[in-house]
Amino acid sequence: MSELLAQAATIANEHLDPRSAAAWLDLVRPAVALGEADPGEVVVARLGGQPRLPAGTPWPVWDGVGPLSFVGEVDLAALSATGHDPGVALPAAGRLAFFVLDDPGVYGFADAAHLDSYRVLYLSADGLPVAAPAGTQTYAERELAGRATLTAPDSFHPILPGTFGVDAHADYLAWLDHPVNSADFIDAMGRLRGDSPRHQVGGWAIAVQGPVELEAAHDEVRRRRSADNGLTGPHRPDQHTIAAETDQWVLVFQVDSDNDIMWGDAGTLYWLARPEDLARGDLTNIRFVMQCC
Repeated sequence: MSELLAQAATIANEHLDPRSAAAWLDLVRPAVALGEADPGEVVVARLGGQPRLPAGTPWPVWDGVGPLSFVGEVDLAALSATGHDPGVALPAAGRLAFFVLDDPGVYGFADAAHLDSYRVLYLSADGLPVAAPAGTQTYAERELAGRATLTAPDSFHPILPGTFGVDAHADYLAWLDHPVNSADFIDAMGRLRGDSPRHQVGGWAIAVQGPVELEAAHDEVRRRRSADNGLTGPHRPDQHTIAAETDQWVLVFQVDSDNDIMWGDAGTLYWLARPEDLARGDLTNIRFVMQCC
């Protein structure tokens, strides 16, 4: 990781003034990029196939709708053994299994507004492969290895202009002209991260349509408003409320489209959690975002 940080520092100092480079480097987060495992490599995650559910573990179901589809799992013990830092506090043992509603014929895809349309199971025990029930989608199984990488917020994330003291709301075009948004700087960081597909554990999410943390914040504020007041319909919360809520969510797992599976129109799936929940090992309060072109 120290070598990656040194490379990131070189990129920052080449494209930014010293003060901006230091501020940007303070935002950088480690992550674990996932790619096809070569023979002999440690497998830290799987996409598709059948989940290994311990005996007695029920298959996740959205009551009144149907069973959820299994997307993949992260082997936390294998991930921990690699020594790679995902940038989020995850248990050192067990597995995380990720499910979403994928019913194109009737209900469509998982919706962040419906907490039952997706699920993350923390599995502390081993299990045997369980066949998917009728009504779910199945995806070809792929084994993924992990490698250390670095991530940073993109130009659309509200934390970035604030870090440089720029009011992006007042003059967004001026913000886009900031050197941190230059094509050369972005391309250099892209080369440091590596090739697509962009499957990932932890770090800053690589968004398709704007910051996923911001999207999760808007969904959460709307959900609380509806639960507290029974109110529905359009509502625009103030920027301070949204900013505070955006800071509460970090990426746990990101699954990109690739040659084997397409989420919508070349989309990406994201699962997020609150850092304080992760720090105490609570993986029940997970949120989901899907973005596509």
